[in-house]
Amino acid sequence: MDHPGDATISAAFQPSLRIDDILPDLTLISSNNVYFYVHRHRITGASTNSFGGLLFDWGAHRHGFLPSLNLPETGDVVNVILHIMYGLSCVHFHPSLETVEAALDALIKYGVPIQTYAVPYQPLYQLILSHAPYRPIETYALAGQHQLEDIAVTVSGHLLSFDLSRITDDLATKMGPVYLKRLFLLHQSRLLALKNLLLKPPENHPTTPGCNPSEHGKLTRAWALATAQFVWDATPSISPNSLRALLEPIASSIVCESCRSMLQQRIQEVVYSWGLVKPTI
Repeated sequence: MDHPGDATISAAFQPSLRIDDILPDLTLISSNNVYFYVHRHRITGASTNSFGGLLFDWGAHRHGFLPSLNLPETGDVVNVILHIMYGLSCVHFHPSLETVEAALDALIKYGVPIQTYAVPYQPLYQLILSHAPYRPIETYALAGQHQLEDIAVTVSGHLLSFDLSRITDDLATKMGPVYLKRLFLLHQSRLLALKNLLLKPPENHPTTPGCNPSEHGKLTRAWALATAQFVWDATPSISPNSLRALLEPIASSIVCESCRSMLQQRIQEVVYSWGLVKPTI
């Protein structure tokens, strides 16, 4: 097959690619001259609008031995589009989040219902989530824009330490009011849950010869002093282990072993309960 001198053949969609024991019967050419050899039945099977109407008269343009279509998207974007339509992972190509965003817009244009392809453990789901650890707020906004609920929920767990005051107008507009509100409520609900957990001091133990009710107050005051400062500085992202590490030093000012035991019991209760607080929207 002849190609222009500046043409590139896709590494994944080559002329020899057999799908369902069928060789490619259509060539897609990106705006930067990358050639993708694909199977018409796979394209039409994934699209609800005959690939944006381009395949209503798919033989009108020909190149070499196969009908061809010129697409306005770049090769990186077309590569993502086709992997999603074929149900293949393209995470190993490391497409940028901007490329993924452009691919989502193109998939919609070409009649591919992205909500169907963005369910857990599917290639599109994994592709979008691959950006969550590095660009969580942008990934969350993209999921909100397209109402990809499963992805938005998972990505929100990466935003517990994010300063919500850094959300720009553009990001707020993209994610929409519903997902913006849910993100704020996630932060607020976790902080409120943490405050409520820390409000309750350790229980008093029965009076002993070395520790009477007046001595019990020392533990209560030590707990209140330590947790008041902690609650002021707390963030929704604190882990149970970090919470334990911040509370255990209270014991340094307590002499009574029974009080220490009650303190450890309360710390264990707080840490366990904090671990049960929902970490996503």
